[in-house]
Amino acid sequence: MRFRPWLQLFRVVNLPTVPGDVLVGASALLAGIAMSGTCTTAVVSSLAPVWWAAVAGVAIYMFGLVDNDIVAAKIDRGRPIPNGEISIFAARIARLLCLIAVAGVAAVGGLPLLWRCAVGVLVVLVAVYNRTKWSVFMGACRGVNVLCGALSIVVGNWRGVPGNGRLFVLLPVIAWTIYIWIVTKYSEGEETDPVRRSRVGMLIGGIVRLQVVVVGVCALANQGLLPLFVASLMLLLIHRVFLRLLPQVSAS
Repeated sequence: MRFRPWLQLFRVVNLPTVPGDVLVGASALLAGIAMSGTCTTAVVSSLAPVWWAAVAGVAIYMFGLVDNDIVAAKIDRGRPIPNGEISIFAARIARLLCLIAVAGVAAVGGLPLLWRCAVGVLVVLVAVYNRTKWSVFMGACRGVNVLCGALSIVVGNWRGVPGNGRLFVLLPVIAWTIYIWIVTKYSEGEETDPVRRSRVGMLIGGIVRLQVVVVGVCALANQGLLPLFVASLMLLLIHRVFLRLLPQVSAS
């Protein structure tokens, strides 16, 4: 397959697992606000920024994957860069383009300052994880991605969000952080253990189902979240299609 090295570099099979984090964050915020009886328009302008934030989340994830393989090029011999399938120069250009894409999405989508600050933290966490391999930082990356989903639709100051909204966001942020932290820790040594590698793939894929459940539950509290629920179902379908069509492309 001509583009297989790039599909491998970007772990295309895993990409559908990323936007759902953003959907979870936004859904949790809006469900919490709805349960507090507050008018959502006083805090949230529309759902449009959520879609832009989801796209940006994928670009950041892709940035992290390329950055990871560049940093580990001398020791991870099973990847496209050390194998000579993709040059370091091309990978660095791809890494830069991913960051440019994030900035472009932020500008076009008019994403708020709070979201931009969280994204800055996320990029730093990604870079730190790639250079330390401390699993807690990987967990924190996913947790902050959930937070980005909530912050993408907050108009004004975070303190203006009702308490229930903040609490409902905090719960999945913590849950995602712990879940991915554990999965990342478990994945250590998967390169030489096919069974563990397969289990890690299933655990990563399992987060898509968790996203559907959480967004679905939130939609019960706020019917305006139906588009986000449908989107989470579509991501689950896309993930399953990728697994079926691209079995030769590693998910880790």
